Amino acid sequence: MIVRDGIAQWVSTAASPVPEHWSIVVMDIVGSGRWDDRTQLCARTALERIVRAAVRSAGIPWRKLAVEDRGDGMILFVPASTSKADLIDPLIPRLAAILGEYNRVICAASRIRLRVAVHAGEVLRSPSGWVGTDINLACRLVNSEPLYRELTRVPRADVVLVVSDVIHQGVIRHGYRGITPSGYRAVHVVSKEVDTHAWVHIPGVLAPARRRSVGGLRMLLAWR
Repeated sequence: MIVRDGIAQWVSTAASPVPEHWSIVVMDIVGSGRWDDRTQLCARTALERIVRAAVRSAGIPWRKLAVEDRGDGMILFVPASTSKADLIDPLIPRLAAILGEYNRVICAASRIRLRVAVHAGEVLRSPSGWVGTDINLACRLVNSEPLYRELTRVPRADVVLVVSDVIHQGVIRHGYRGITPSGYRAVHVVSKEVDTHAWVHIPGVLAPARRRSVGGLRMLLAWR
């Protein structure tokens, strides 16, 4: 009886959740399955340091984020109090710059390339994780065929970015900060339950004049 009542209470609570609006940044290391376990561990450790350094360099407090590990990647949940424009610029350019600095000092076989998706929407949080259609969409975007095509088309790119139409309509097309709308190309994404339009961009490669040193490698090595 006690167990049954406990289950009934849990089901009742889970059946009436309250969604929260968060920005969603999904990052995934390209081709990590080809590495041995030690190299994968090294790359995953480096990725966390790179992302922390980029977030700090962009002026976003790490403590405000919720971070979910994805093995060869991670998901950053960013509260609505942080502007979505901050995620596109300066965060993504800083991420590309710091990753580029890292890749220049390691062997080519251990080079890290990232697929990154940025979306925003309603999510549900539980003690054990996050769920929601908008999270699913962001994950479908980061694993979509257009990103793989861009990686092949521009082999020197360290980061390939895809943003949802929500982000494009709300942020990109208005050209906030250093954002150049013409640098984003429309693509059609079809993956499982997702059939949508999105926008791809390669930061730091197609517009080299906008690149700037941020001392990212020093920040990366200094992080504990």
